[in-house]
Amino acid sequence: MSNGTVRSANDFRIAYRRIQADYDRLYEPKVTEIRAVLADPRRRSPDLEEALEAHVRSYKIDGMLKALRWVITPSTPAEISNMIPEAQVDPAVGARRFMDYFGYEREVTQPLLVVEAKRPSGFPIPPGGSTETASAIVSEWLKQPNQAPGHWRNWIPSLQEYVVSVFERTGEFPVRAAITDGDWLVVLENPQDAFSAEGTRDARYIHAFKDRSDVDDRYDLVFRLLDQRSVSRLATEVAPGAIAGVIAPNSVVRLFHGLRLRYATSETVGRLVPTITVMPMVLLRSASGSWLSVARSEDVHFIPYKYEELATHLQEVRTAAEHLLDRVHQQLGQQIQPSTLSQHYADDEAFEGMPGVEQIQGKGDHFRIVTGRSTHYLLAQPTVPDCPHHDFGKSVELHCQTGDFPIINRSIETPRAYFVNTQLHHCCHEDVDAAKHVLISEENEPRCGVRSGNRGDAFCEIAPFDEFLCCRTCCFEQVCTATQVLRLPCVLPPAG
Repeated sequence: MSNGTVRSANDFRIAYRRIQADYDRLYEPKVTEIRAVLADPRRRSPDLEEALEAHVRSYKIDGMLKALRWVITPSTPAEISNMIPEAQVDPAVGARRFMDYFGYEREVTQPLLVVEAKRPSGFPIPPGGSTETASAIVSEWLKQPNQAPGHWRNWIPSLQEYVVSVFERTGEFPVRAAITDGDWLVVLENPQDAFSAEGTRDARYIHAFKDRSDVDDRYDLVFRLLDQRSVSRLATEVAPGAIAGVIAPNSVVRLFHGLRLRYATSETVGRLVPTITVMPMVLLRSASGSWLSVARSEDVHFIPYKYEELATHLQEVRTAAEHLLDRVHQQLGQQIQPSTLSQHYADDEAFEGMPGVEQIQGKGDHFRIVTGRSTHYLLAQPTVPDCPHHDFGKSVELHCQTGDFPIINRSIETPRAYFVNTQLHHCCHEDVDAAKHVLISEENEPRCGVRSGNRGDAFCEIAPFDEFLCCRTCCFEQVCTATQVLRLPCVLPPAG
């Protein structure tokens, strides 16, 4: 953290600890002292709970949101507000209401975050209950609010009304919703699932932090869920014509080709096989560090089952991606050459705001991929020709095959493999397989370099949807081979 500027999850943790310590040491004792002097203890004030909530908001929640890079009151001319307190919302039926906090993207009606602040109160979880227990409990409260304990019986319908009213007014559900008293925190990763009539109230998308120590212990998850730049990039992609309504065109400083990838399964000849679709995107980064995804939702392409049709597919995606880029340039009023993946991975701050590969939270097996100057994560041909390790039999002869049998059919689990034995996009070498599946840890992070995954995830950037792709046919080749972890057995031909 430099000059008080939050740039990472660890910076958030430091700021959060300071906020709690300052409240305990300075603010709460002073509030108690002033109340003792000015308030008559014999009189019960109906506004007491409101006052307690106001104190928590001013001294804790405002600071916590600032540490998550939400700007309520700009402190410098360069900052732009992206969070409004006491935002008015008129439901379709009923009285006008005021949300405690409403987060949005600059100059856009895309809602990002709704936060409800509550007076200090303990989180009602059974003693010894785990975080999974807490999430499951909140899930049940969402399903049957009238069975929730105490104030939660009113708090849940109230938060639901705010979220649904935002949807009714904007046509979009907010990306996140949260409720907190400054100590405990509940984050709804998928407000649509939590509050829409069709929602399942799935506990997997509910994250309950039962007190401040729980927030501190799982600070990285809090940051990933609520950091403004992370939430902003999860907003729905916009069409090229909407760019100027979302971001000032002259503020765009960098752009990349990218893909939204969906991994699914379908039944063919009595067995399940993987189905992968890709949608070209252009990813824009502004001078303020915000990201915007531009795409045409109808521009979806299936990776073909017939290997001989792959080259045609790659050309079709390239044509679509270049057409999209031309339209983006027209809307920006300037030509910006797409940056390389190596440039992106070398920029820590930019990468932290837009990882190379990211699973879209709340949507299983949907991924956003930065491909840099490439228009696909797949290359047409290996960058090293004549490698024997596309063929399991040849790897056996060289005593370096992975596994006991060749992969002759596409696989959806253990492993996920889209390409099969003898195809140029398939790799059979055991050392490559071992390197791909190295788990990122605190000890090996410096050798792994910048990675999209978190600690405990596999080193390979695309392992979530293909574990046996030949590295020489992957757009991340140069990024991964620049680390100390991946040493490929095939050698690049000399330059020139």
